[in-house]
Amino acid sequence: MKRTAASAACLSALALFAGQAVAQSSVTIYGTLDVGFDRVEKSQGNVQGTVFGVSGTTPVPNSIAAPKTITQRLSPSHTRQSNIGFKGVEDLGNGWRGLFVLEGGVTIDNGGMANDNRLFGRQAYVGLTTPVGEIKAGRQASPMLISYYLVTPEALGSTDLFGAGLVVNTVQTWQDNQLSYAIKQGPITAIVSYATNAGIGSGISAARSVATSSTPVATGATGQIVGGLTAGAETASGRGKAAGAMLAYRTDALVALASYHRNNFDNVPIGVVSGTTLVPLFFGEKFTSYMGAVKYTFPGVGTSIAVAGHNAKFDLRGNTDPKVRTWTATLKHPVGAFDLSAIFLDTRFTNYTEGKDRGLMLGVDYNFSKRSALYLRAGGIKDSRGKTVVSSATPLPLAGGPGAILIPLGTQEVPLFSGAGQNIDARTTMVSLGMRHAF
Repeated sequence: MKRTAASAACLSALALFAGQAVAQSSVTIYGTLDVGFDRVEKSQGNVQGTVFGVSGTTPVPNSIAAPKTITQRLSPSHTRQSNIGFKGVEDLGNGWRGLFVLEGGVTIDNGGMANDNRLFGRQAYVGLTTPVGEIKAGRQASPMLISYYLVTPEALGSTDLFGAGLVVNTVQTWQDNQLSYAIKQGPITAIVSYATNAGIGSGISAARSVATSSTPVATGATGQIVGGLTAGAETASGRGKAAGAMLAYRTDALVALASYHRNNFDNVPIGVVSGTTLVPLFFGEKFTSYMGAVKYTFPGVGTSIAVAGHNAKFDLRGNTDPKVRTWTATLKHPVGAFDLSAIFLDTRFTNYTEGKDRGLMLGVDYNFSKRSALYLRAGGIKDSRGKTVVSSATPLPLAGGPGAILIPLGTQEVPLFSGAGQNIDARTTMVSLGMRHAF
């Protein structure tokens, strides 16, 4: 057994593209550990006239329902998603290789497991490389997630606002029950995938496999977050079926790509938990998204610029079909051992509430080596609530931008701010000082 450095958290998902020499048979241990001390401040929100501003039918003041808060935490996965993985390959000859990957997320602050408390919650698959492409089966990165890893100069940690479009539906990240086929010819890379249930349960809410102070434990009555621990069980109805594709042009200086994702909700209720009961606000039918992105790295300088546009649509029962448009841009510039970065975010409902979220994140990294670094991040997101709308399922109104609505409804979570959430019509800011090490 041997140990090697992994320069990115999704290295194993991109093994097809690495171009590394393969030994006759080998197993590699790799990973990234990232932890920071952060201060998260939320200004008081405005939830009046919405489902989040009432207790039963009684209005609750903003100072109680969406109070100003200041939280100091030791949190994992700010600039990289902490993980540990094992990958193996065996050379079968004539261009054929067998392979496997087992990779789990790690919460460095408490020594626990991320990804809804799964041992190998990021990836767990076996595959076969052939002269005409690579086939893999198991829990894997979606083509949409791989697309984001290829273009963000960051690495989709909680302070990487570049991933805001990716997480409007969590099954765009890691998918259960996935089959994928990838091929690389020169600078062209193509991936297609299909999942029998990528992670859509019988009900969708912010409930988790382990209860916290803010979320109840997931049950059949409460539902669970999209991509939750028990959400991926296949059913005769085909709930959770997903398909994805990516086409990319990649050189040392330029990456240009397009990506597609679609999954079936099969009329599952989407809502909030009251006590131990899921109160539906919508009934989901399907979700569709597209993304186009370009990243350019100036030769000999190392400065990189990336821009991405992501469009998503939730098809719901009735005439309420929220559409989310997200634009992000990143600038990263090396100065000696330092990396300076800036990320800009604009994400909004183009219909529905017409609420929006705008953000900026600034960063400084001091790289002791290619593996170890100290970092500082400072930035925030401002939510504008837009107009108040009534859902098609119940007469319970909603307002706010994508993050402020989709997080409490269980479709969106980390990486944004490590699950800190957002108050409606308020500003959320973060300052973080941390360290990371890759191996």
